[in-house]
Amino acid sequence: MAFNDELDILLKNLADEAKNFKDAEGRDEETEALKDMLDVFMRGTQSVRERIDQYNERRWNR
Repeated sequence: MAFNDELDILLKNLADEAKNFKDAEGRDEETEALKDMLDVFMRGTQSVRERIDQYNERRWNR
């Protein structure tokens, strides 16, 4: 999967979870939505970190 496509999916998931948070009717639902948002952020962070590592490997292996 292309990196741009992966980012688009992550951003869509984040928007969905933000909507779930706004629509939450109680503290438990808010907590669950926040946990899901954190999961999306962590996956995005890992993906970006892997992309940076790939860039650095190519840069230093010239």
